[in-house]
Order: sequence, then C-alpha cells, then structure tokens
Amino acid sequence: MKPSVFAVALLWLGACGGGAEPARPPLLPLTPPLPPPAATAEAPAAEPPPAVDGDVTVGTAGGVQVIFKRLPGAEFASAQLYVRGGARNITAANAGIESLAFRVAATGGTRSLDKTAYSRRLAMLGARINGDAGNDFSQLTMKVPVGAWDGAFALLADVFRSPAMPASEIELARTQALAQLHHEQEDPDGQLWTLERKQIFAGHPYANRPIGTLESMTALPAGDVAPYLSRLRETSRLLFVAAGDLEPQRVFDAVRSAFGDLPRGTYVDTPLPPLVFDAPHLVTESRKLPTNYCQSVFPAPHWTDPDWVTGLVAMNGFSWRLWQEVRTKRNLTYSVNAYINTGLGQPFGSMSVSAVDPNAAMKVMLDEARRLRDEPMGEGELAGFKSTFLTSYLEQHETPEGQAWVLAEAQLLAGDWRLGRGVPERVRAVTAADVQAFARKYLGHMQAAVVGDPAKIDAALFTSL
Repeated sequence: MKPSVFAVALLWLGACGGGAEPARPPLLPLTPPLPPPAATAEAPAAEPPPAVDGDVTVGTAGGVQVIFKRLPGAEFASAQLYVRGGARNITAANAGIESLAFRVAATGGTRSLDKTAYSRRLAMLGARINGDAGNDFSQLTMKVPVGAWDGAFALLADVFRSPAMPASEIELARTQALAQLHHEQEDPDGQLWTLERKQIFAGHPYANRPIGTLESMTALPAGDVAPYLSRLRETSRLLFVAAGDLEPQRVFDAVRSAFGDLPRGTYVDTPLPPLVFDAPHLVTESRKLPTNYCQSVFPAPHWTDPDWVTGLVAMNGFSWRLWQEVRTKRNLTYSVNAYINTGLGQPFGSMSVSAVDPNAAMKVMLDEARRLRDEPMGEGELAGFKSTFLTSYLEQHETPEGQAWVLAEAQLLAGDWRLGRGVPERVRAVTAADVQAFARKYLGHMQAAVVGDPAKIDAALFTSL
C-alpha cells in the first residue's frame, strides 16, 4: 500500500526562514463535499451530471463515485480504483485474504489473457497495474501514457471484474507474504511494531492486519480467495479517482461502461471507533540485541479536526528537534524520528529511537516534547518547518498518480477530497500558539513499547508523559 504522503513529508529535515503569518482559512470548504452514494439495492435510474470545481470534476458514473483531475499537457495518466472496508472486511481467521486477492488479480492475468499475454499487453501499452490492501481500503492502481489510456483502462476493468486468479499465483503471493511476515519477526523494527500494534489496536478493527499473520496466511484455503474478491464487486464500495490530460466525459463514460452493471450492494462506510489512550502504558519484549528499540505512540487529530494540519507542522518540527538533540548533539542514537501516521482513518502520532542507553535517549525526547508544549517556537524556526514540510508535500504531488492519490486519500479518510487540496494554505496559516495547543492536547498518555533488554528500561520515565 502506498504510504501517506503526509507521513513521508514529516521525515523531511530542513532550514528556517521568516515571513508574516496569513489569516487562517476555514477548516472545511464552503461548497458541499462529494456526497456518498446511497446504499440501495440498485443504482438510481438517472444520475445528476458531474460537477466541476476548478480542474476537478466529481460525480457518479454507473453508481460509482468518480473524482477526476484534468492535467493539461501531462504525458501520463493515472487511474486508481478503491474498494472500501479494509480491516473491517476481514477477521482474525482470514486476515490477509484481501491483500492476497488484489495482488494476484493485478499480476496473474485475466480470464481472457493468461499471465504471459497479460504482461505482454501491459508492456505494449507502456502501462503498469498494481494491487494491494490496507487498513481502510484496497486498491488497483494504473499508470499509463495518455495515448494508451483506453487500452490500459480496459485491462484495469478486466483485472477487477474477471481476474484469472491461477492457483500457482495464489501460492506465489502467499509465499511472498509469509516471507515478509517471517522477516518482520527477525527484524527488530518489525518486532517493535508488532508489539506496539497489539497494544494500541487491541479490540479495534485495525487489530486484523491486511497482510495477515503467519497463522492466518498458512491456513487460508486457496479456493477462498476468488470468491472473497467477488463479494467486493459492488458499487456502494467503489471510488474511482483519475488524473491526466483527458476529457472528463471520456473518463466518466469509461467508468459507467465498465462497472455500471455491477450490483449496488448495501455497504455503508460507518465511522471507525477512535483510538483512546486513557493513561500511559509500557510493554516490553526481551531480545538479545546490541541496542534497544523504543517507540511511544500517542493519539492524533483526525483529518477533519481543526488542528490536523497543525499536527503535521508540529511533528515535522519535533522530528527535526529530536534529530538535533538526540543524535547530533548527544550522539545517543543513529536513528530517531517522530511523525503522524495520517494514512489511516484513525491516525496516531509516534516517536521512536534505537539506543544503547534507552533511558538517556528517552529522557531527552520527553523533555523536547515538554518544550514543544511549554515554549512557543520562534517565528523563523516555525517558518522553516512549514517551508520544508510544504516542499516535501508538494514534491509528492508532481506526478499524476500523486495528484490523484491526495484526492482519493482525503475522500476515503475524511469524506471530502477538497481537504487534500487545501493543505498548503492551511499549513501557511499555522501559528506558534497553534503548535503549543496541539502539543498540550495530544502529547500525553504515551503508549510505549520496547524490544531489547527490559532491565535497562526505567518504566517510570517511559510512562511519565
């Protein structure tokens, strides 16, 4: 699954600058967001015409939500078909089946083209098609030269509607997934995240991992994969997002022709339960390692919260400060980081470090968290953090697939594609007081996890914030 562009942006390190603070824009657009399609047994007989908002056209085609961004002069076009549900579609017993289904569908050929012929056809078109599953949705993505759009879109539709799903490809994808899961248990960072996710996602739908577990992937019957995918072919689950130098009507007509006869279904995208941490907590796992791997997770604002963009700026600055204080000045680690994982319907913040002396490193990190809360950033420092965030953010959107992705992510995770488009303006409006308010509200009740030597861990320190 493509990582969130915002999580990537928070890793960017940068310089400082100055400038006056613009007025804060409204959180939500003044025009209504794209409405969700009604969950009825059949698609409506007549659909309203698409609405145009600047360079973006939105509406429905054959009961499928469609968002299209016109990119005049772009040599490539991107198409992204999303299926809602994610972790809510699976159970502990069949976790991994949706990821398996989408990966095999994208690589194993179709009923009309075997794998070799399918791969040859993609190569002739200069296109690529990928599939994967995540916590909130699954996706089939396509990138193609604009001149080959029609042929590549037909392949994308065929992959979703009539994949071959050969047993050999299912077993190959299963072997690859199991290898990834085995590697995770051999890698300290993987061990740390496995330990942490059990703590923060206990009782939450996210507890069912899209990639599955060693147990679920081993026991999963290969014959269950194709029927599982067929149950997801209902328009109430679908979102189609595209970007390129194409006529909008051409895109809407293609979607209507390809998917308009699918059943409506009754899927309703209900809100996820929030991640709630009532008190700080620490879990440890003993491993004989030369260093200790530590992570502390805290609640984070949702996409629709007023302080969501403030959190992106604050954590970008916080990560830079940690790098300076923990690594550069004190040489306590080779790896320290902080970010907000915004690629989820329920985001969370995280700070992590690998250190021989975990107590010394964590003390500095927690002191920096308190400084973010108690002392306002200087005007120049804050301007620098905003500038470096925006540089990374905008770089992620230079390609057609990046521009389509930010619209899709905002629509899927917040219900309004415009929230992605409005991020730069809102970033520029963040003030030092906003950053302090964010830190006071969210930097607390840390859920800490450590893989290494528990005897070296001061539990009172790790749970002091």
